[in-house]
Amino acid sequence: MTLEKDTFGKKNSNIKGHGDLKTLYLHLRDFSCEETEEEVLYTGTVGWYIQGEEGEESVEGESHIVDLKADLEEYLEGTRFNSTVLFLDDSYTLFVQASVPGRSVPQIRRALPFAVENYLSDDLENTHIAHGPVSRGSAVECIAINSELLGNILQALKLSDVYPTVCTTFGMQIPRPEEEHDVHIVMDNDSAWIRTTEQLALVNRDTLADAVNLLSGNRETVPAIRIWNFGDGDTDFYDESMYEPELFDYKGLSFVSYAIEHYSANDCVNLLQGKYSSKENATVNVRRWIMTGVFGLVCLYAYIALQAAEGMWAMFKVNAVQDEMKAQFVEIYEEQPRGSNIAQQMRTRLGVAGDTTREFDVLIERLAEVVSSPSHSPLIKSIRYSAAINELSVEYYVSDFEAMQSFIDSMKSDNKFTVTQGNALTETENSVRASLKVSLK
Repeated sequence: MTLEKDTFGKKNSNIKGHGDLKTLYLHLRDFSCEETEEEVLYTGTVGWYIQGEEGEESVEGESHIVDLKADLEEYLEGTRFNSTVLFLDDSYTLFVQASVPGRSVPQIRRALPFAVENYLSDDLENTHIAHGPVSRGSAVECIAINSELLGNILQALKLSDVYPTVCTTFGMQIPRPEEEHDVHIVMDNDSAWIRTTEQLALVNRDTLADAVNLLSGNRETVPAIRIWNFGDGDTDFYDESMYEPELFDYKGLSFVSYAIEHYSANDCVNLLQGKYSSKENATVNVRRWIMTGVFGLVCLYAYIALQAAEGMWAMFKVNAVQDEMKAQFVEIYEEQPRGSNIAQQMRTRLGVAGDTTREFDVLIERLAEVVSSPSHSPLIKSIRYSAAINELSVEYYVSDFEAMQSFIDSMKSDNKFTVTQGNALTETENSVRASLKVSLK
């Protein structure tokens, strides 16, 4: 059978820069960490790809993880990356699609780790579990990884001044099969990734034939398989009488290039959740700016509760909360708060009333989730909340109308929310001022 070229084509052909800032993509494999009495030794190979500014050619290469900083410096020119996306080899992770009954989304979210625990070979307490969107009646995609391993990976990158804004797996970048295919396979000489509509697995190349044979089962129709081959070895691992294969020859292309071509932030699980949430780049700082509304409310409640308590310990905690709120206020608004009621000043700037309900938290969290995605980099100008109609009004800046539409489409991707586009005006050649309103259906 003849091999074809996929639409990706040659290096850099379809991957274009977006906006005026650079994005760094990384693919990590063969990672290990060894701690001696004198030092911690990291090893690993990092394929990297710098998506240049509009009009610039993208650059890619490969480095040992300890040499990454030196290899990237010549391309930075004194600037920082707008976002950094890290693709981990799937040998470090476990993909699970879990169905968890529950009366509410928070209830399902709390039960997820215990549903995933049945698939783990390690203790749950040693495992970090990240999940995709959670909704009632739908299976939730989860990625599990050893907590210590993930921490070591992030620490090794930190030594190179690299702080991922998204950390996911290479396998999740393989497109889900659509109607014309039953399974998608990416393979090299040693390994193969298998993805169906519900499953994602990494297997040894030697066992690929057996794994594929299991997919045929007792189907009436012949399974259709799309294969991307990065290896030099034999691709005749299947019986052509049993399958309808479609092969693409990817010899000479890098895994990171393939991952970027198919990458969509909304279609993969970001491992940087919970204690691993990124706080090191401008995009995530925007998310923290938005979440100040929630933080202010939490601090207000804590302040009231602590004021009601008695004794020196309660007063000490009140002062600690006040100090933390003051530091957050100065960092976000770049000015000192006026007076002692900092929570009220934060809430006033967001237009949040004292009787705000859970609806506000849900709306602000949804906005923060989309804004923090590396696919978008809006500059939030103002946020107002109307408690009477439970509606969030947002005014923001983006680079162009295409970026504005992408931002709005992402907000609309969760059907629990109603998103209404407001006015949009061109401010400068590279700036559009726009607004939107979001509410719960």
